[in-house]
Amino acid sequence: MAKYDGLLGQPILEVEEPDKEGGITFIFKDNRFLFIKVVDGKIDAVSIPE
Repeated sequence: MAKYDGLLGQPILEVEEPDKEGGITFIFKDNRFLFIKVVDGKIDAVSIPE
């Protein structure tokens, strides 16, 4: 989970739930996005930029 360390302590500006893919999108102050959705019964999380 080290790739998500840059998100620790960052203020969240907006939460989109559900997003266009049926998951949840967190938008952080430093212009990062965290997309979370369930794929085949498992949680899939993608951070942009990583």
